[in-house]
Amino acid sequence: MIENVYNSPKVTPVLSGSESVSYKTPIDNEEKSSNNSYELTLTEEGWKVLDEKSAEKEKAKEKESKKGEEKNASGIQELTEEEQRKLDELKKIDKKVKVHEQAHVSAAGGYARGGANYNFVTGPDGNRYASGGHVNLDTSPERTPEATIRKADVIRRAALAPADPSPADRQIAADATKMAQNAQRELAAKKAEGVENPTQPFA
Repeated sequence: MIENVYNSPKVTPVLSGSESVSYKTPIDNEEKSSNNSYELTLTEEGWKVLDEKSAEKEKAKEKESKKGEEKNASGIQELTEEEQRKLDELKKIDKKVKVHEQAHVSAAGGYARGGANYNFVTGPDGNRYASGGHVNLDTSPERTPEATIRKADVIRRAALAPADPSPADRQIAADATKMAQNAQRELAAKKAEGVENPTQPFA
């Protein structure tokens, strides 16, 4: 933050009478005075006017400062280059995360529980942006092997639905494949049991 600094020359009061006060102020311009100084003499009324002008300047300065604070509070202030780069990156991540999780939800259908869940961070502009997310899926086996196989296939496709599946997504897909294989073995065992123990018709 840059603050306005008013540099004023050192002044030394010199009493010259009851109606006015003289101040000697050093200056750098040698052409104006041979002893490198000049005299400023003001009446009391003159000093009063000078004080009023100074007060007006202070009020104007305070007013501008308040305007700046209001802009900062409303988020209208301009961002630095670094903050703008960070904001642009957050926006890209936010979009990517939401597209990714929505792909899971769309492919999972009724097996998605509660939609997408997001983790948020606050950007330099004061807004929140998604930085990560997940979708809860129902991966429990169904009552029959056939239904479990169908469910496992949906879960696997939902896990791999985004264009860039994460390692966790790939693990879910692998677990769904195993679930389907277990259900297929169970189904094959039931079929084999049915062949070995056919029902006998009543005579």
